[in-house]
Amino acid sequence: MSDKDFRSKFNTSAEVLQQLFQDKAGPVSDQYKRWKLWMNWKEIVGPTVGENTEPIAYRHGTLWLWVKNSVWMHQMSFMIEPIKNSVNEKYQKGFVKEVRLTLDRRMTPEISNEDFKNNVKKFFKE
Repeated sequence: MSDKDFRSKFNTSAEVLQQLFQDKAGPVSDQYKRWKLWMNWKEIVGPTVGENTEPIAYRHGTLWLWVKNSVWMHQMSFMIEPIKNSVNEKYQKGFVKEVRLTLDRRMTPEISNEDFKNNVKKFFKE
């Protein structure tokens, strides 16, 4: 067996990280996609909407958007479907199943310690 044959059986660290962050649906990949969404938010929704909204949480297909004020809350209620479709088109079909709006950043759901422990266990098993 040559060195080339031996090395072809292993993935490079870059390939492993890419699979971990992008390919598998899991706690790490979801948060990585949420981070990418946050970084590209103004490109996805446009500069005006991007200035008045911000993705603040993502969990189990639900994207939480902070909205600057009640006027924008009303406006965004008409834009939920186009935003959901745009995000799903850019990232992954079915990534966002529901969009929720909030005026208060503290109103987003928190992951319980039990959920965190289960996600860490899944991460190390895979």
